Amino acid sequence: MSDSRPRGGLRREHPAFFWGTIVLVLLLLSGAGVIASRVPKYQSETEYFNRQLSAAQRATRDSLLANQQRRTALAVAVLRRDMRIRSLQNKKRHLAIILNDSVLELRQGVATLRRVHISVGPDSTVRAPDGRTWRLVRPLGERKVAERETSPVYTVPEWVYVARGEPVPPEAERKVPGGLGAYVLRLDDGTEIYSQPSKGPLAETVKPGAFMTRSRDLAAIFEAVGENTPVYIY
Repeated sequence: MSDSRPRGGLRREHPAFFWGTIVLVLLLLSGAGVIASRVPKYQSETEYFNRQLSAAQRATRDSLLANQQRRTALAVAVLRRDMRIRSLQNKKRHLAIILNDSVLELRQGVATLRRVHISVGPDSTVRAPDGRTWRLVRPLGERKVAERETSPVYTVPEWVYVARGEPVPPEAERKVPGGLGAYVLRLDDGTEIYSQPSKGPLAETVKPGAFMTRSRDLAAIFEAVGENTPVYIY
């Protein structure tokens, strides 16, 4: 026999479950609405904090770089002071290059035998289209004279042409007699002290990372030094 009693559905048969579910759904919807209304604010606050963090990171980076630069400057200052002291303490004949004054001095102990003006080649970085890089830096510290040459045949380096944006000629075409002038003192690290040439690509400009002076000024110094003569650069 069938049951003919009317059915009230879920609400009548399980009122607690029904109304509890309704309340839960309403709470979820309400919470979603609140969250949705606050999303723009959350996004704004997030962007603000991101900007603040980026600023803080930039400040930290700048501070670290500044500290590094100060440490480097201090190290250079200490090295220059030490080189000056060592030059004054050396009782034998030697050379001193004072970068700030752009002068080269021939010394015997503390006595200056000859003082000449020099052109100091700047620090320079040359990059070729094929990725090769030449870093030319002024030396600092103690060196020694390794070679003395008169009017040598100078092979112009490739970077000279790269720096000018010109094609690099074959090596045979880059050889210039007297391309570093009449007198050249080459130090043990490859640095050159040379007299101004009358021809070649260095006739009108000083070679980066090198020192150039007039022929008559370098001539007297050239004859007074030999291999292994100390050179103090500060």
